[in-house]
Amino acid sequence: MKYLPLNEISEEMFLAHAVFGNDGRVLLNKGTRMTPAYLQRLERMEYTHLYVYESPDEEWDCTGPLSDKIRVEAIRVLRESLVRVVERKPLNEPLISFVIEGLLKDVLQQEERVFDIIDIETPDNYLFNHSLNVAVLSVLMGRQLRLDREELKEIALGAFLHDLGKAYIKAALKKLKALSAMDTVQIKQHAKRGFDILRTSFSLKVANIAYQHHEREDGSGYPLGLIGVDIPISSKIVATADSFDAMVSNRAYREPLWNDRALKELTAESPAKYNPAVIRALRQSIALYPVGSVVELTDGEQRVVVAASATRVILQNPKQLSDLLELPVTEFSRITKRVL
Repeated sequence: MKYLPLNEISEEMFLAHAVFGNDGRVLLNKGTRMTPAYLQRLERMEYTHLYVYESPDEEWDCTGPLSDKIRVEAIRVLRESLVRVVERKPLNEPLISFVIEGLLKDVLQQEERVFDIIDIETPDNYLFNHSLNVAVLSVLMGRQLRLDREELKEIALGAFLHDLGKAYIKAALKKLKALSAMDTVQIKQHAKRGFDILRTSFSLKVANIAYQHHEREDGSGYPLGLIGVDIPISSKIVATADSFDAMVSNRAYREPLWNDRALKELTAESPAKYNPAVIRALRQSIALYPVGSVVELTDGEQRVVVAASATRVILQNPKQLSDLLELPVTEFSRITKRVL
């Protein structure tokens, strides 16, 4: 299994994950043979990369910490929530809480589970996938910080809904290439708008996560310019998850960073911008080389990452699928660079 650009995918390859539409519906199921017609359709939808495999016997999992079932339902509920905000209707709090319970169950079911995949997204579905990723990352980080389940649920709710205020802002929902000064001013209002929406349906702690997810330790953030001592740990967690996912995502205006590079940049901005303890929790919650990555070892051999956890990584020889190499994270130094 590999994570490949569309132009390197052939008819002999099979889809290793489901492809979802903007409404959460499954467009192509896992195991679908990649015909030219499917590839052309996905290119028109602005997909750039996919997880694929060449042998029907391959069974590697690339769903990440979240199952397809919960992902479909979460995207549907988030989309419905955005529509309700625009129509000035109250949020469906029981349904949102139900989805978050499912998310928590998926993410917390394995003690060593980490964020180990490269997200598949387009400019049109970025907001939905980003919100889900931030929620998953925040729960993983909160677990590392030994927060209890009730705290994790509040963080998951706040992270899942942290960008809800963007429902009012057209510039935040279109395919961005360049922002005007007015667009920038409007987008910076989404934190306050999200707070106003959430405080009527959820706890003040959940609402404050939306309000404070762009605040920074040194007071350089917005909308209030809070300093570290005034920012709750829940908001610091979601702020870090939000920044990390934005850095590793493919945006219309810049190329994504690999996980290891994004983590280095966030670490360099700690403690000025980000809390050091939270950054350590992030480091323990993500795979430096996600599933599907092609990496080069110190001996020059290329291998594909097929599984990763907080303590180990499993590498496969792409020329001999039965040839597997398991490395503890302490031996990541044997990997010299990421190729794909």
